[in-house]
Amino acid sequence: MPTWGLVIETTVGTGEHKHRDAYVVAHISGSRAEALTELERRARNHSPEHPRRPKRRRLLREGDAFLLVVDGAWQSFVTRFSVAELLEDSGAPTGW
Repeated sequence: MPTWGLVIETTVGTGEHKHRDAYVVAHISGSRAEALTELERRARNHSPEHPRRPKRRRLLREGDAFLLVVDGAWQSFVTRFSVAELLEDSGAPTGW
């Protein structure tokens, strides 16, 4: 049974210090469809750090990924949610 990583790439910082970071937020064992269902749930419930006072929030599906675009007063911030099969993990517990 494959293991899927749920990956979030998000905008952090503001102004000249604005950049994107990526995080594996969970691992799901099962089918790709099950992983995508969990990914969509997380995308719908995600509350990004920026902007502090959102003006508009849009969730879009792009193939097997989701894009959350949140507009603030001056800038837009984007979070990308994707699923990827875990092939190797050097930090996995022994016997995993």
